Formats: sequence, structure tokens, C-alpha cells
Amino acid sequence: MQNISTQQGESRQGEGQATTEVSSEGQQRTAAGPTLLESFLPEADIVVNQEIVVMAPPEVTYAALRRVDFAKSRSLVLRAFLALRVADVRRARRRLGLAPLPAPARVSLQNVQDYGQVKLAEKEGSEIAVGAIARPMRTESLFSGRTAAEFKAFDCPGHIKAAAGFVVTPYGQRRTLLSYEARIRATDTRTRRQLFFWDALTAPLMQLVTSRMLRYVATVAERQCAAHAHSCRQAT
Repeated sequence: MQNISTQQGESRQGEGQATTEVSSEGQQRTAAGPTLLESFLPEADIVVNQEIVVMAPPEVTYAALRRVDFAKSRSLVLRAFLALRVADVRRARRRLGLAPLPAPARVSLQNVQDYGQVKLAEKEGSEIAVGAIARPMRTESLFSGRTAAEFKAFDCPGHIKAAAGFVVTPYGQRRTLLSYEARIRATDTRTRRQLFFWDALTAPLMQLVTSRMLRYVATVAERQCAAHAHSCRQAT
């Protein structure tokens, strides 16, 4: 069971393969200080969280997270969603005169800049955060070449700031809690109303897509462990 909470004062719940088992390790990490995501976008209009327990050590899970190509997932829902996103980005890049995406397009944390996102920060082995700034329904506005520092300071009206982060936490022996959080903030009241409207329409789909992304990372990590069972047994 997932628990997806927002700062709109509501709680959305849904079933899926991602779970929200709460670990003492995760609670300790939260108490220790803010995540990378919180440091870049401390205030948000919408906050979404999902977690999954991965039957693989943290280092294996983190390696899978960094290299996985989500476009190769077996999930039809995830592949269809990403195909639409890639097509939209292709059109935007063509209109802007940017180099086209390769075919087939790769969708991973290693090439977020191809989609107008910026890598905000990384704690090697435990946490990655990426972000994007855009005007609603204007994909071309993603490609403004902003840096991580500019993302944090940006506050021009008419835009939406979105940041997403993955956190890898030890969960017992030879297991990992893979956590995902998205934080979204509009820079003015009118844009905030648009944000809430589109969130109400798309929340169930985004919940499903995120669940499939986490499940795919878990599958890749667990398969690697199965292929190298001895090294995974020795990992702590």
C-alpha cells in the first residue's frame, strides 16, 4: 500500500507494487537533517512520496538506480508514458533548433539534461536529486540552461519548479529501502491554481508511473544480485 501525501491538505492512497514500509533507518535519516531535495526546494505546494523495499544491498540498488534506462521497462504503462514524453521533448528540441534525441531515446538519471532537467546534487551511494523549471504546458521553456544554484534561487512569476529525489537507505540485512520524493511549487497564485487543477487530473497516473519506475529499479538490482549471489551475500 502506498501513501502519497500532498500539501494541499489531502492524502491519496493507492495499491501498487511499491510499498511504504517505514523503517527505523529511514526515520533516523529524516531526523538527522534535510534531504538534498528539501535543501533545494524547502517549500512546496505538492509533495509526493513513494517507497519500495529492494531485496538487494544498498550499493547494488544505487548502481542500478544510476544506470537503469526506464524506457526499457517491461511495464506498458511506463513505456507508453515515456514515449509520449520523449515525443513532446523531440518536438520542443526541434522548434528550438537543438540537436535531436538519439533513436531509440534513453531515459535515465544520467541524461536528464536531454529533457530540460538539471542534476541538482548527488551524495554518492545514497541520494540523487534532479529538478526542472517551466511555464505550464510549454515544454520549450524547460531548455533554459539553468544551473543547480539558479534553480534554488529562481522565483519568477508564471513558472513551476519541480524537483525529484531518490534516496537509498539500508533496510535490515542485504535489503534496501528505495525512496522517491517529488516536490512541486508554483511561483505565483495563478500558476498555483493551474498546478492544483492538473495535479487533480493526473495524480492517479503519476502515482502508477512512479510505482513502475521504482519496481523496475528494484527488478534490475535484484536480478544483478541473483546473477552474483555470492557477492550479494557478502555485502552488508
